[in-house]
Amino acid sequence: MSDLKPHSRQYFGVTSLLAAHPDMRKLKRSTSATHLHGNKLWGSAYVLMDYLQENPLAPGSRVLELGCGWGLASIYCAKYQQADVTALDADPAVFPYLELLAKHNQVNIQTLSKDFTALSTDELVEYDIIIASDICFWDEMSEAVYELIARAVAAGVKQILIADPHRPPFIDVAEACIDDFFAELLPREVTTNRRHRGSILLIENA
Repeated sequence: MSDLKPHSRQYFGVTSLLAAHPDMRKLKRSTSATHLHGNKLWGSAYVLMDYLQENPLAPGSRVLELGCGWGLASIYCAKYQQADVTALDADPAVFPYLELLAKHNQVNIQTLSKDFTALSTDELVEYDIIIASDICFWDEMSEAVYELIARAVAAGVKQILIADPHRPPFIDVAEACIDDFFAELLPREVTTNRRHRGSILLIENA
């Protein structure tokens, strides 16, 4: 399964496939449609990769990506951060796309079909790092994302990294986390085939 350069892109060392790539066309013909906005790549994943490139994880970290979609950030962590990665999404239809991209990037990613708002403290204790990008896009999600973060902190998750292009619900969560968990909001800008602006919500749980 070799990459065809006209139909693939590579940023931060991670290969993604365009819709015209033969493997992508074949997959779309044989799988059901995704929902919950899982039908495309989201730019905040590149903002997250850019941060991790400058601030690498400890080798062997147990990483959970929330709302993974096609899993570019998961693939980056497995490929360049020597992480043991689980990619979680409420829509199981995204996983064939993640698995296809993982094969092109020669990594193995564990997958878990679950709504991240339903993760318990007992489940979260299994992970060292939580990453996510573009998971707070509706107003009603703010409280659920904040409560998930609170459970992760209580579970002893060492680090939480959430990237977003400054949507109002995300800013609401960030402000609450700054007050309650001594979080930081770190602006970043990345250029791939286009410019991506956003911030990383960083929570260190010492």
